[in-house]
Order: sequence, then C-alpha cells, then structure tokens
Amino acid sequence: MDAAKPPVPLYGLLGFTHGAAKVLTVMSPCGAGAALAAVTAGDDVIVEASTGYLTRYYEKRQGALRRLAAEHGIEILSKAVWDAKKAEFGDAILA
Repeated sequence: MDAAKPPVPLYGLLGFTHGAAKVLTVMSPCGAGAALAAVTAGDDVIVEASTGYLTRYYEKRQGALRRLAAEHGIEILSKAVWDAKKAEFGDAILA
C-alpha cells in the first residue's frame, strides 16, 4: 500500500444466499470501484462485481469471508448499522 494514500474505508454485511451459501457485500464511501480495487480475493472466494452495484464475495471454503474481512480491514456491520451507513453515503457507494 502506498504510504501517501489513506486506506479505503470498507464496510461489510454478512448474509446468506437462497441456497444457504455465505455472502459478504462490501461498500465504501469512496465508491464500489475503489472498494473492489482495495480487496484482493483468493481462490476460496467467488467475486461478483458489476458496474453500478456493490461487490459481493461468496464463500467457497469455511471461514474464507472472515479471513477476507480481517486481511483487508473490512468492518463487519449489523444490518441496522449497514442501512444507516448506506443512507449516509448515498449514491457515492455505487461509483
């Protein structure tokens, strides 16, 4: 990481798909592109990223999402706090 650049603040929400797979959705006030660039996923995670949407990471191996969050400083939020942050950041999170 470049010492001159401050880290990108990252916030995550853990959940499940309809098929019971674990999913981590990540947002940043710096935008979805900045959040995606700040997180490098390994082989134990599937990344779903599309323009105009928040990036989702799907767990292929147990514990992979927790490790991903710990390695990249992603602050895991409760649903209520997630919703409040999302409202605070507005459309900037999708840039």
